Amino acid sequence: MKRNAAAARTLGAVVCLEERERCLCALLSPPLPFSLATLILIPLYNSTEELKISKIFPLQQNWQLATKPVSTPTSQPHLASRHPLTMASSPSDITVLVCSANVGNAEPTPASFAQWVPHDGEIDAPVSSTQYPVAAEGVDEALASLKGKKKQFDIIVLGMQEAAFVEKSAKKESSGDDLEGLVDASASEREQPGERIPVVDDVVEAANNAVAGLEKETEKTKRWTTKTLRKGSLMIRGLTAQQAYKAPAVRQTTRISRISENNAITKAARSAPYDTRKFAELVEQQCLSYELVAAKLRGEMRLIVLARKEIAGEITDVHMAGENTGIGSVLANKGGIICTLTLRGTRLSFMTCHLEAHEGLNHYANRNKNLAEIFAGAKTDPAYHLHDATIISHHMFLCGDLNYRIRFGENEELKKKKKNMKNKLRSTMNMKRTMMSKKGMGSSTTSKKDAPLVDGEALKGSNNACDDSADAEEVVAEENEPVDETNPSNSTNEANLANPANGSHFAAAKALVEAEDWQVLNDGDELAMALEKKECLVGFKTLPCNWPPTFKVARGEGYQYNEKRTPSYTDRILWKSADALEDNVVPFLYEPCPDFITSDHKPIRGGYVVKMNGATAPGGESAHSTHSHRHHHKPQIHLLVSDLKCTNLPVMDVGGLSDPYILFISYPKPHLWKKGWPSTKVIQRELNPVWKHDMHLTLDEDEAGFSDGSMLYMTVMDEDLASGDDVIGAVVLNLKALCSELDMQAPTKSNVQKTNVSRPILRNGVEFGELTCTVSAAYLAPKDVKGFLKSADKKVRSKTRGASITNQIFDLLPF
Repeated sequence: MKRNAAAARTLGAVVCLEERERCLCALLSPPLPFSLATLILIPLYNSTEELKISKIFPLQQNWQLATKPVSTPTSQPHLASRHPLTMASSPSDITVLVCSANVGNAEPTPASFAQWVPHDGEIDAPVSSTQYPVAAEGVDEALASLKGKKKQFDIIVLGMQEAAFVEKSAKKESSGDDLEGLVDASASEREQPGERIPVVDDVVEAANNAVAGLEKETEKTKRWTTKTLRKGSLMIRGLTAQQAYKAPAVRQTTRISRISENNAITKAARSAPYDTRKFAELVEQQCLSYELVAAKLRGEMRLIVLARKEIAGEITDVHMAGENTGIGSVLANKGGIICTLTLRGTRLSFMTCHLEAHEGLNHYANRNKNLAEIFAGAKTDPAYHLHDATIISHHMFLCGDLNYRIRFGENEELKKKKKNMKNKLRSTMNMKRTMMSKKGMGSSTTSKKDAPLVDGEALKGSNNACDDSADAEEVVAEENEPVDETNPSNSTNEANLANPANGSHFAAAKALVEAEDWQVLNDGDELAMALEKKECLVGFKTLPCNWPPTFKVARGEGYQYNEKRTPSYTDRILWKSADALEDNVVPFLYEPCPDFITSDHKPIRGGYVVKMNGATAPGGESAHSTHSHRHHHKPQIHLLVSDLKCTNLPVMDVGGLSDPYILFISYPKPHLWKKGWPSTKVIQRELNPVWKHDMHLTLDEDEAGFSDGSMLYMTVMDEDLASGDDVIGAVVLNLKALCSELDMQAPTKSNVQKTNVSRPILRNGVEFGELTCTVSAAYLAPKDVKGFLKSADKKVRSKTRGASITNQIFDLLPF
């Protein structure tokens, strides 16, 4: 298994880990003398711990296929021999463009695609033309640093949802009618809860019925059959491997052939469905100076990672994984894809996802649950199989159609604003009635129905969606109406709150859009509420959306909202940075693309400056050589973890308790790995454990072996002898920050740096209790270690937990 995975990296191929997903693969190493007809079959270790065969399409630099041997540049070492700590590159900044689009299961026009993805990754054009400049700390400095230096984004990430469609000519040929109207609505909105989704047998049966009696069917039945066939073909892509999808035969257009006869992506995609070939063509046309790092298709979702060819050769350790969260966690119309890679000692992860649709508290809770399911099921790095991408990444970017809606009435600040607005309305109405009464036009006892209209501009300025005083009076009356707790209808009201009708807040949101009151709209944003309450994506950041909501709009230019849906910021981009690296990501671009005309969503894009960690090995030695030949006679960094305890751990066992212990895991691995990870003792049946011993950790690197990206994962586990130990969560600490005050030039026992730690325990972006401890760090010669450990108030433990067979397998991996 290990040798096969190493062979795949030696060939420089980024491979699809699951056979059922069709993906485009790219070579990261120098070009190899392979012809297109050569397919390399390599058994791979995939996310489900099974060995499968995947087909590798060898794509070359600039996506051109090599027709003859090309020598490897002597100045560029082979990627397989590199290690994150051995790259001789200094820390520097890179620029990342994250683009997210719900394509709406419709073919985007080249003009729409160009409005979303800047031509050849140009930075100046979108920054200079944006209508929504970013107001964040460090933006001015970031933009100043880019002037005259950075002309293109270094990395471009394309995350797409509902990105499956068929050729228009194929639609017409399949039914004999113009069926464009059947695909106007996006799949997420067509599929109401409880609707039966066709599976493979249903599609086959529908096809047989269509062939046998097409002439006898009514026009309505023919349209249903065609829609079922097409929807089924899109759904099949995310089902299990036993239900393999066979690409339909679509004739080759002369236009694709004219783009480039030697274009490897075009050639490799000719056997793929029409939508895959179309996206390959659009990317090829728009991103001329970029190489394909990784691409993955999962049902209706796509993730494509591109890098400028000048830096593509520096990218290593590319891993991809995905998880379905559609009906039964099987259908891939919902779910996510994650790609993790290493560049200049920095682990970057990119995720695209499509979460549950529709308005209501139940759907809101399911969206939060979807995110945790994706993180849990799409673990990218097998060397750190205990942790999800939010833990192992130095920086993680998340984009997609998150489907969080605008919901008024939950935010306390918004409640105050609405209450003040209602008071102003009541005051205005009373004043007008008084004036009319004095003029003889009415009396103070005017009924609600006969009350004069309130000035529309005044309402607009107060951010109110009501257009007349009667509506305002009704709203005030509803607010002041006492609640009868004995009324059985209250349960119905609660149910309506949990699952209100789609578009229930349309009028209010539409009025705020027209008033350009982005602040109040953002106050009602469900994602902002979830982040504030820490119900999902703990530690992630996002910028406010100071622009019109991107959903749900008519397919065309601008924003024409559908009255059946509340205008919402469903399409989002977030990011998270590891401990002590939070300031290394600076956003400088965040905007929608209103001229994207083929979807009922408006795509968005974000530009970021990311500071790289950089990495060098001590004295030119690799981390592997340091790991193999431990220099115990040299000074080393020693950590003493004391006063270790956890609180409010979740129940992990049937008896309502847990059996916790803590693993101390390092990145890079050689820092702490010794045929297993250091571990505390197990405390039986306890949700608030307090360890009666301290932990001694020896870091097997000298002062030059640390980079800004060296991490310590304090991983809280639950012992389970029957089914295997379970991960409760982890706390991530930056090793360099723990040792920042040490004098690394001269070891001394008097120089000890103490750090008090009190952090939430995180797993899959959710908190699971809290961990507190004190970490004492010292740079010591071997003779001073015993004196350092005597300062501990408790017994000191430095044992390694016995390595399991799984850990022994992962120990063989060369990263």
